[in-house]
Amino acid sequence: MTKKLAIGTATIAIMASLSSPAIAQEANGGVAITGNEALAAASSDSSGQVVAMNAVDPFYGDIDPFYGDIDPFYGDISPFYGDIGAFWGHINPFYGDINPFYGDINPFYGDISPFYGNINPFYGNISPFYGDIRPFWGDITAFYGNIAPFDSKWLESIGNFWVDASSVMHATNSQWAALQSANALDPQYAAVRLQLEDLIARSKAQWGAKVTEKTGQSFETAFVAELFARHGVDMNDLGSLAEMSDLERSAFFLDWHDSLMGYSGLDHVDHWMGAVNWTPAITHIQGSGATSIIGIVDGSFASDVDLGNNIKWMGGSNIAVGGHGAGVASLIAGAHDGEGVMGIAPNAMIATYNPFDADGTTSWESVQKGVEALIYDAYIGGNDTGYASIINLSLGESGWAMAQGMADMLASDRIAAYHHETIYVLAAGNDGVSQTADIEWNFANDASFILVGSVDPTGTVSAFSNQPGSACLLDNGVCRDENQLYMRTVVAPGEMLLVLDGNGGVVRRSGTSFAAPLVSGAIALMHDRWNWLAKHPEETAEIIFRSARDLGAPGPDEVYGWGMLDVAASQSPLDFNNLEFTVYQKRGRSYRSSTTSAGSLLQSSTNGLPGWWETDNVYFSMIERIGDTHRDFLVPMSSSTYGMKSKGSYLQDFISARFATWLNSHGVDRDGDGTAGFSDIRSASAGVPGGWTMRYDSAMPRVDGEGRMHATHMAATLSDPDGKMSFTLGYGQGAQALAGDGRGLFSDYDRNNGGVNPILGFASGENFAAMGYQLTGDTKITLGYSDNRLEGDEVQGLSEVERMAMERLDAHTAHAFTADIEHRVADKMTLGLQYTHLRENEALLGIQSTVDGLLGTGTSTQALTASLAIDTGAGIQIDLSATGARTDARDGQAFATGKGVWSSAGQLALTKTGLLGKADRLRLAVSQPLNVENGDVEFTQLGVVDRQTGELGEWTQSFGIETKRRYAGELLYAAPIADSADLALFGRYQSEGQPGETENYVIGGTINLRF
Repeated sequence: MTKKLAIGTATIAIMASLSSPAIAQEANGGVAITGNEALAAASSDSSGQVVAMNAVDPFYGDIDPFYGDIDPFYGDISPFYGDIGAFWGHINPFYGDINPFYGDINPFYGDISPFYGNINPFYGNISPFYGDIRPFWGDITAFYGNIAPFDSKWLESIGNFWVDASSVMHATNSQWAALQSANALDPQYAAVRLQLEDLIARSKAQWGAKVTEKTGQSFETAFVAELFARHGVDMNDLGSLAEMSDLERSAFFLDWHDSLMGYSGLDHVDHWMGAVNWTPAITHIQGSGATSIIGIVDGSFASDVDLGNNIKWMGGSNIAVGGHGAGVASLIAGAHDGEGVMGIAPNAMIATYNPFDADGTTSWESVQKGVEALIYDAYIGGNDTGYASIINLSLGESGWAMAQGMADMLASDRIAAYHHETIYVLAAGNDGVSQTADIEWNFANDASFILVGSVDPTGTVSAFSNQPGSACLLDNGVCRDENQLYMRTVVAPGEMLLVLDGNGGVVRRSGTSFAAPLVSGAIALMHDRWNWLAKHPEETAEIIFRSARDLGAPGPDEVYGWGMLDVAASQSPLDFNNLEFTVYQKRGRSYRSSTTSAGSLLQSSTNGLPGWWETDNVYFSMIERIGDTHRDFLVPMSSSTYGMKSKGSYLQDFISARFATWLNSHGVDRDGDGTAGFSDIRSASAGVPGGWTMRYDSAMPRVDGEGRMHATHMAATLSDPDGKMSFTLGYGQGAQALAGDGRGLFSDYDRNNGGVNPILGFASGENFAAMGYQLTGDTKITLGYSDNRLEGDEVQGLSEVERMAMERLDAHTAHAFTADIEHRVADKMTLGLQYTHLRENEALLGIQSTVDGLLGTGTSTQALTASLAIDTGAGIQIDLSATGARTDARDGQAFATGKGVWSSAGQLALTKTGLLGKADRLRLAVSQPLNVENGDVEFTQLGVVDRQTGELGEWTQSFGIETKRRYAGELLYAAPIADSADLALFGRYQSEGQPGETENYVIGGTINLRF
């Protein structure tokens, strides 16, 4: 005998169509059949064949959506009063004052935050759609409280009809008329009517204009009248309110909410989204399924406007089967267009085949024909084969989570021939059974499939959901642990999901049929991002299983399988520590590959590589090996590099690190002899035996945040009696010490903000040495060395996250050699030329990496600085400096600089002594800090070079690192105001630079008192 199959084995629905409402129908002459009766009535035909229980809404047909113990919210959980069927008999299913959508149960409001609380992260301003319509959820308590008509004893006492524990019988209009005539309902339902009127008024205030704009009709006509008619509510007939069952009341309020959301101009946000860890952003990042082809064996949905553009091929009959296929397809491919339902993969291409008869039934033979059509006939183009790589089967045989007929069909030769490029997603069915019967499985034709059960909004398995139980896929009669059915099972939300109804509207439905397409949509995103996975169904299933969120007993179990579908996790690495990162390091004319674990990349601070280095979207490619294939993950390079630059307060930086030292240590030229200058260094000389001279240089110590003193600069210079030769050793600011006569301020040589040879500033801060020789009376040459080791804790103004990133870096270490020649071309004019060779270990102009191999051997920079010093007389001194440099990456690392990185800097300083008085001083300086004029960095790594096949190869990226030119202006003024007091004024302006370097200015002053 040929078995007939049910769509989802009695898929459950609970809402009327919102846009195009179907006419409410009741089965069996107006008597609503309860769950078990509906099951019995639909379970067999006259020949004993299994027949379908159509996917209908309670207002369409004859199936009570809460048959038996199936409850769309909590099943047999205690809030529904033990094991008493939620909608059976005279027991109030919500037990007193418990509001099913608001009060203590909170399935869609309180505790299930995605429905309410977390809407803002999805869409920003959705909250007004909820906040001002409180009666919708909370205030109409009369519907859910202790109103007498819902008390069975009250009903019995008035003797009009009886509600027993096995069926729900609606009263006739004549009975309600009799009740009304006796005024039995008026005292209580008059108050309900007032609350409904208040609900209408509040809803109109919030939504009236939107409804009128969209429909051209009033709010009352287009919305209220239509919705009341859909639910049989008549404000002038209070009996219509009392007549509503608990289910109908719940449906009415949920319909009110969903219908209003239809005018929001935004797609509906539903509770399943947060449950499976999905947001629209994931879809847009992963490609929205644009190259994926999904096969759907289900009722026809070709006429649905929202889904029509996705359908590229269809076959079989054109029977809609109660809108079941449209509901399934909408969760996969519902458009993100501001209306209706959002699907996980809205741009997926769909091939669909309808195997169902006019009565909504089918057989395994017809289903097999449909699957074969999707494999062989439904050519679409788009992926490598052009045929469906994902086939969703939201159908099954009653009483089975997975039937033997399904196994036999998947093992058939024509279908098995394409198991290497097809994955099947199967709904577990809605009988509430835990399968114990094993399945004979043909492992020679082993199909990759994922069985999907349903959970309620609390994450508890749905009372109606079939479970894999102890069933096993038998290999020639033998069951192995890895072949347990639960090892191929996951769960997803399947209760009260908002889906398209196939008639231009939306409907809420329950059933494993609607849990399965959430899994299919997640797979579509994977196949879109990693096209080659379409030919690796076994690995695709493994990703879904291993990324699932564990529920129930630890590890895979007989109820939940691997656990809850997690869409975001399925698109992410399964184990960060198992990722591979391979770079190619240049060795002369060849390259050497170096592979390391990439897990550390994702543990880095997100602050790092300067924003201007990311112009061309530079990424690291990390490879995840799965079975016989792989996935690649691209991580912005900024997660693993860091610029060693102070980000401290601008005012603090200016005063503490730049000019306060000078202001507090020097004062002014009180004697007016020109000996006091704008320099951070103070000097003293002494004679030594043999006619030699020793000069000592020092700067004011720096005080750290804990009050400790630190020497910033000290040096000793020994000169021969003839003054021709000198030797210098010191610790501190070597850049200024090696600049000839040590003019200016330490800040002039600062690597980030200085304009006088900032290249040398990278190696300035610790040891330095110099040897000078006076060639002639006007010409002097100097050879020098300077180095610096900058630890992360020495960088000022970092956030805690940045500080943690710095702790992962080695200290920035740099060494520099200089050759300097100064020539006095006139009595008060000196020209200088300084060559600097800078060697940075593991850095490029201060930028370091946390990744071994990128900048492991560092860079070399050659710079030439020209300077001019003019004493114009009248106490005016002019200093001009210009620097040009080229930086090249060294061999043995991934970063290569090609034709080099070119940079420049410059500064003009004017000093005036005796501006307003004999002893005051003024310094004005205009500078251009170090600026990268041009230069590209090349980076070669192992990556996917063919996104269709997944082929791995050398992937080279090139990115420019030019910076935005900055300018700075500085002013210093100092003057005595008494014998023991000095006044100092200062100011600085800096133009906007790279991201994070905003336009800044500061002015201030100090007063020095000496005791």
